[in-house]
Amino acid sequence: MPQEPSSDLSADRQQHRAPRLLTWRRSWLRVHRWLGLSVGLVFVLIGLTGSVLVFDHAIDEWLNPGLLISNASGARANVEQVIAVAEEHFGADALSVTKPRIANGVWSVWFASGSETQPSYTAVYVDPYMATVTGQRTWGNDLMSWMYRLHYQLAAGTTGAIAVGIIGLLVMVSIFSGVYLWWPMWRHSWRSGFTVRSGKRLSFDLHKVVGIVSALLLMVLAFTGVFMEFHSQCVEAIKSVARVTSPPEEAELKSKIIDGATPLTANAAIFIAARICPDGVFDHLHPPLGADGHYEVAFRQSNEVQTTFGRSQVFLDQYSGEVLAIRLSNESTIADAFIASQFPLHSGEALGFAGRITVFVSGLTPAILYMTGLLVWRRKTRRNTLVLKQSLTDADRGPTATSCEPFFTLNVDDNNTFVSDEQSDGRELPSLK
Repeated sequence: MPQEPSSDLSADRQQHRAPRLLTWRRSWLRVHRWLGLSVGLVFVLIGLTGSVLVFDHAIDEWLNPGLLISNASGARANVEQVIAVAEEHFGADALSVTKPRIANGVWSVWFASGSETQPSYTAVYVDPYMATVTGQRTWGNDLMSWMYRLHYQLAAGTTGAIAVGIIGLLVMVSIFSGVYLWWPMWRHSWRSGFTVRSGKRLSFDLHKVVGIVSALLLMVLAFTGVFMEFHSQCVEAIKSVARVTSPPEEAELKSKIIDGATPLTANAAIFIAARICPDGVFDHLHPPLGADGHYEVAFRQSNEVQTTFGRSQVFLDQYSGEVLAIRLSNESTIADAFIASQFPLHSGEALGFAGRITVFVSGLTPAILYMTGLLVWRRKTRRNTLVLKQSLTDADRGPTATSCEPFFTLNVDDNNTFVSDEQSDGRELPSLK
């Protein structure tokens, strides 16, 4: 009995496969288009503010040198003196104190302000040489911290933070759909996937090339952003599959009140904690709050990815100096390291200055993608409107009238290749074999 040639079977399968691929592709094209039009502008705002925040401290110091930069020199004041000066100025107990970011920077001493229903935090800045207050400001009221609120909350509190998280998830879907739509171009010819042509194709080509080049970086930024917006939910999800080190319980961190005992000074607390973490660099300290409060001394160890915040902590009894708990980054689990890496990856500091520059540039790409995508959509909308008007005109003229051929059509040839009849180009679209 004669057998049917395998080539005929293959052609038959391709003939049935092509319409399904076209339908699937059109569906993802709609998803990509409407996600871009609906959340794209917010993504542009998040991207631009993110680019600025990559260098937030340097910009802040440049804008406010009298507040954040010291022109003095000589012997430095110790931590105890810094806290005392700030508390006398503000009239309350300090919540934390952070060392100067740069050699000629100032100490930041933080205090609770506002009310129970609307809490806020105020930083008092102290010159490290003169031990004098250079000024104070409440977080969220200055330009850089307000831009932080705009970036991760749309300046709308918890509701805005949830909205940014959801938008981040939608952006991840948009990025995936863009890569899916681009992929057949690469399979057909690398020139089709990366060529930028002038004229009518410029907006489309810029959109596809900038999109594919930045896709991986934007996906990382979107993922890390979503992780931080939904931090507790993400951590709980990780706990279900990996071991995450839990912070010490508050009951474990109570100092034993001793009548007549004098609490340790901040300098003494740092000295004791440094023996537990000898290779760490002091980063910040939380003084005890209340008679049974504790010291928390934080260091940055060499293995920590984040350079702007120390994550190794030593908790001390404020009277005896007894170590109540220890959390060192060099003893963390893989899950702990993954969680701690989200912000450094998001800000680019995980890869040093080159990483920051990369994130800065990546933050500009949503604006390019939005503008080019909008131009492509508007052009297509105008073209379809003209085709529709011409079709209605032809219908009014009667069956003898010449019909208007669409400006752009897609057909499938015998080789299962999508063929473009676009009058401005006339080239083949990529094969979807």
